[in-house]
Amino acid sequence: MRSELEYEDAATHRRRSLQPVFPRDADSASGRVSVLAPLGCALMGLRAGQEIRWQMPEGKRRLRVLSVDRHAGAT
Repeated sequence: MRSELEYEDAATHRRRSLQPVFPRDADSASGRVSVLAPLGCALMGLRAGQEIRWQMPEGKRRLRVLSVDRHAGAT
């Protein structure tokens, strides 16, 4: 929570940012992903440089964490 994570699809090199949030605050259009959503759970606790294999609609992908800003969203 209160962090922002940037990751890259290793095959397409597409980068995305997301912010893990409580389920009530989730809004995929804004990059806020519930910590209880499958992707939110899978990326939770990873550090920059770590990878996971992830099943996406178009097939399995390798997602690589590029950065984690643990103070994003802090008030």
